[in-house]
Amino acid sequence: MAEQIDGKKIAAQINSAVKEKIRGLLSVAGHVPKLVSLIASGNEGAKIYVNMQKKTADEVGIEFVSHEFDSDISADELSNEIAVLNADDSVTAIIVQKPLPEGISHDKVIAMIRPEKDAEGIHPYNLGKILRREADIVPCTPGAVMKILSLSNVDLYGKEVVIVGHSAIVGKPLSLMMLNEMATVTVCHIGTAEKGDLIAHTKCADILIVAVGLAEMVKGDWIKEGAIVIDVGINRVDGKIVGDVKADEASGKVSLITPVPGGVGPVTVSILMRNVLRAYKNQNVKV
Repeated sequence: MAEQIDGKKIAAQINSAVKEKIRGLLSVAGHVPKLVSLIASGNEGAKIYVNMQKKTADEVGIEFVSHEFDSDISADELSNEIAVLNADDSVTAIIVQKPLPEGISHDKVIAMIRPEKDAEGIHPYNLGKILRREADIVPCTPGAVMKILSLSNVDLYGKEVVIVGHSAIVGKPLSLMMLNEMATVTVCHIGTAEKGDLIAHTKCADILIVAVGLAEMVKGDWIKEGAIVIDVGINRVDGKIVGDVKADEASGKVSLITPVPGGVGPVTVSILMRNVLRAYKNQNVKV
């Protein structure tokens, strides 16, 4: 039976460290970090995520402010709001909740945020710094995956890592972060599946990371014996939360697995807070 990775425990470790560092920097900065969340939809999932952010921010000593807009907000109005926050020295970091109203490009909105205030680490400038191994503010979910593996004492050097999903905020940056640790990385996507090669790739993985948003898509017989499985997916099925991996089948043959819920999710929120801490330090502490 696979050992489950306790994401809540890892998140608590990160939160404790962030809280302690904020206390230590407060006397230098003179004010606490401030994270501003922009939400422009009635999406329940987004609201749940905002509540998680606020709870964690309160725990670690970050001021959390949520600006909620009607779903008919225009791109120009949202742009003006970001310009105000960019110019406000009391605002440490900004996060834009997805989804945005139809017709507003999330990528364009993120690019409007000053890179040093990009709480999610997904501004083009910050993504580019991953390539150069210079990033300190990183995309939250990839950062969570890397932290989970690090604290689970997983050595990535030379490992066959297969990532299923190539999104701009998870799969692509995560592949670069893995390459920076000298893993051998394969990224699979819809083209891989349509060609019929997906299972052949997943069966080769020492470490399999699945981030596609399709409930229980990856079956137990897709996975190599003794592999490590990181399930990024969060899907609601018949009132239950399940991942992208069929956990009951996978747990009989893998060595480590993240549960859903309670795996990657809590750590992702904690990495967001770590990003805010790093932005706070960069903006206020001259070293």
